Amino acid sequence: MKKKIVLDRGNVAKIAKVMNCTPEMVSKSVNFKKNSLLARRIRYIAKEQFGGVEVGE
Repeated sequence: MKKKIVLDRGNVAKIAKVMNCTPEMVSKSVNFKKNSLLARRIRYIAKEQFGGVEVGE
């Protein structure tokens, strides 16, 4: 199973607004399809402030 961060419904849009990016970027970041500085920040915020849980490998 691939690594990803599971979030509650609606949090992707909230993270996108906070990080000033698109929901698509948030989705790619939490599914580990992007690894830019912004993507790493999004993953950190998702886990620390929005209660995301990392699952997979």
